[in-house]
Amino acid sequence: MFPRIITTRRGGHTYHYLVLVESYREKGKVKQRQVGHLGNIDQYSQEEIQRLINKLREFLKEDELGTVKDLQTFGTKHYGIPYVVNFFWERLDLDAFFKNYLQNRQVEMDVALCTKIMILNRLIAPKSKLGVSQWLRQIYLPELEEKQPELHHFYRTLDVLEEMKDYLERHLYNRLTDLLSYQLNLVFYDLTSSYFEGTHCPLARFGYSRDHRPDCRQINIGLLVTPEGMPIAHQVFEGNIPDKVTVAGAIEQLKQKFAIKSCIFVGDRGMLTSHNLEELKEANFRYILGFHKRGREVSDELLARYQNLEEYQLIDGDNPLFYVEVPPEQVQAPPKENLVEGEEEEKENFEPPVRYILCHNPLKAQEDYEFRVKAIEEARIKLQELKDRLARETPRRGRKPTTKGVMLKAAAILNKKGLAPIFDITYDGKSFNFEINEPALAKEALRDGKFLIQTNADLPAEEVIAAYKNLLQVETAFRHIKDFIRLRPIYHYNESRVKGHIFICVLAYLFEKWLEVIHRRYIEDEIFKAKQIPDPESQERELRRWKVAHKSGRRILELLEEIKAVDQQFLDKRIYSITQPGQSQSELLKILGLPLPPKILTFR
Repeated sequence: MFPRIITTRRGGHTYHYLVLVESYREKGKVKQRQVGHLGNIDQYSQEEIQRLINKLREFLKEDELGTVKDLQTFGTKHYGIPYVVNFFWERLDLDAFFKNYLQNRQVEMDVALCTKIMILNRLIAPKSKLGVSQWLRQIYLPELEEKQPELHHFYRTLDVLEEMKDYLERHLYNRLTDLLSYQLNLVFYDLTSSYFEGTHCPLARFGYSRDHRPDCRQINIGLLVTPEGMPIAHQVFEGNIPDKVTVAGAIEQLKQKFAIKSCIFVGDRGMLTSHNLEELKEANFRYILGFHKRGREVSDELLARYQNLEEYQLIDGDNPLFYVEVPPEQVQAPPKENLVEGEEEEKENFEPPVRYILCHNPLKAQEDYEFRVKAIEEARIKLQELKDRLARETPRRGRKPTTKGVMLKAAAILNKKGLAPIFDITYDGKSFNFEINEPALAKEALRDGKFLIQTNADLPAEEVIAAYKNLLQVETAFRHIKDFIRLRPIYHYNESRVKGHIFICVLAYLFEKWLEVIHRRYIEDEIFKAKQIPDPESQERELRRWKVAHKSGRRILELLEEIKAVDQQFLDKRIYSITQPGQSQSELLKILGLPLPPKILTFR
């Protein structure tokens, strides 16, 4: 039995009738006859025909084509971020790198796969290595359909990563230089710390804590990044190492590992020593280094001499900034305590000509002023509470507050917000008094929004200032590695595995930042095109559109995270159904240069 369309013509019109035809045999001959008439097929909609087909299929005991009832769903897996990371992984030739590096070694685990899984975990849902070994079932990677690493494979991979660190960083630098077409004319360097709750890591030491946890041992991490914020190298140090001691190693990496012949090294005030400046000079590197506004170089005399902003030049932009070039003789030489132990201060180590640029940021000045006003008011209240408490206090058993004890309590109140120079405190054993030191307050106000830059780079002052402000790229990198990629808590205490874990975090940030750089460059190109539009109204509309289109690396990951692989079974087939990207995800993939993902993936 089968359906057939019978065509007839009546009155100049053509009609199509759907009939059911049955074949039968009579006297050895095959004949056909109509057993059902379903009417004019032209009068049926596609939906009505489909309903009819589905209704007839209900009479089947076994339907080879299947129905909706035959579809089973088991869960979802992360797909968007692994899909993109896989593409970028291939562009970096990382599988080939790992294969070549390990070709003469018998390694039981797939180091490349374990590394990729740990990077993905940092980008999606950071966990311990034990957590990663269980979490990997929640992501879709083609490799995981064939094999899944075990817990000890991840630990061993950290050891191998620490061994190959220099080779892998050099490989990544060379590939990214080709892919992103950049020349490293500027390089930024800074240091941060990360603390441990435990006590067994040999690298962990008590030191200056940027996490405000002086009670915990810590490690220090030095990071080199490009002007666009791409991390190119890092070093892990003991927790008590001074910033200035790490600079020589950073210079050595740039010179030897990356074969950089000349660039401008941008760092912060803690790196400025005569020894480091000499190292930079020998490496043929220029430098841009900054001083804190309360450092000895930014003296009261210097600020008083340049308090009139009419002497400054203005840099226009979204955040206006004023600057003035200061003669070197008006700035003190670096303090002797900044020198490396055993080193004598030698002024001839400073490569002439040295330039100093004093800057004033109005927005930061307002922030400093408001912070100080609030801090002074809080200190007033606490000092008054201390005064009232001393006035009410009656000696017990002959004991009374000592002058030293009272002054220590007052110092604790003032030192918390750096207000000690602003208040005059007196206590004679009976009466406690405090008042604002107006001359000291006036001097402090001169520091609002100020910072000083020292450089020997042959660049216009505006470019020097822009380069130093971009040092925030390193601080942004540290903040993302700590807050989003979650460097902490560090569950390892073995030195190589601590270093391997940090390497994974830096690699994860590299992938995140790479997405952001590609997206930003695309937006900048569109803004440039918009500025060429001759019609002012159309130009303004396009400029508004693209100026708000920028997305951070973290926001890009959030959009990609919405694309899932749905684990399903239809009849006897196991498949992954990929949730289709929305408009935002489709535009994002286009900008990143990636095709849309397939709709269906079959299990291997």
